[in-house]
Amino acid sequence: MAGNYRAYLLRKAFGLVLTVLFITILNFVIFQVLPGDPTRFLVPRGGGGPSDVIPPGIESLRRLLIHEWGLDRPVYERLGIYFWNLLHGNWGTSITLKPGTDVWTILLPRTVTTIVFIGTATLISIWLGVRLGRIAGSGRGGRADAIILNTSLFLYSVPTFWLAMALIFLLSVYAPILPTGGETSPFLETADFLSQIVDRGVHLLLPVAAFVLNNYAIFTLIMRNSLTEELSEDYMMTAKAKGLSSFQQLRRHAVPNARLPVATIVALYVGWVFSGAIVIEVVFRLNGLGALTYDAVVARDYPLLSALFLVGTMGVVVANTVLDIAYSYLDPRVTEA
Repeated sequence: MAGNYRAYLLRKAFGLVLTVLFITILNFVIFQVLPGDPTRFLVPRGGGGPSDVIPPGIESLRRLLIHEWGLDRPVYERLGIYFWNLLHGNWGTSITLKPGTDVWTILLPRTVTTIVFIGTATLISIWLGVRLGRIAGSGRGGRADAIILNTSLFLYSVPTFWLAMALIFLLSVYAPILPTGGETSPFLETADFLSQIVDRGVHLLLPVAAFVLNNYAIFTLIMRNSLTEELSEDYMMTAKAKGLSSFQQLRRHAVPNARLPVATIVALYVGWVFSGAIVIEVVFRLNGLGALTYDAVVARDYPLLSALFLVGTMGVVVANTVLDIAYSYLDPRVTEA
């Protein structure tokens, strides 16, 4: 058994290394084949006349930037430099959004905002989805099941931007209870630490609500369907024959086994924490990774985009690897495959 577990861990570690290597190469290649020239954002064509002739001074400055950024080097040489810089913690500098600024200087404060926002919203979505899925699955075909199922499917199918704007209209315009967006109130910038924390929490209520309402359904549906299957298994009949109550059958046998498929989706959502929620962050004007991705796409800031995509994909890969290891504890049979 111990040998099987060690072999399982080695396979997962080897697969993680290969996946990270493939993602890193793919991340580099994607931004090499993208259309457009980032130098055009800093150095316009100028003139604007009918002949559309580029002034010599501007063109020489553009060639200087291309050489400075290494865009005139062969692809294989740029790939080697890219790997070398990554290994030394140098993920590049912003070239259009905040020219000359180190990528990590831009990413770190945005990452904190996204982790607080998406992390909190993800945990609430998981908890709410699993609880509702348990209620629906244990009473499949009943009134509670129909209400939970239809409500979850409706909210899951609603476009995110529409749901976010509807919440703003209801709770910020029609009934001005919560702020429309942003992270803090300007008049509280000089307030004490506790007041600033409370103010930030109030500003996150609507974004978190929009995320939860739009995402909890996936956990509800998977938990419901998984629990329904478990309740029809033979071992549940054995538990009933032992004299266990319906609540004991659910808590001791059905629910623990039904949670296993939910763990896969949990890992994906936890990995997506580092990708942000682009639509929600843009609508509510949150300075997170999602809004930063949108700004970087508009500005065609390739080094910043490359770092954002790499962080997001690495989050998903690492989260899935951790899930595989945790899954081996929940169900030891996977190490024997």
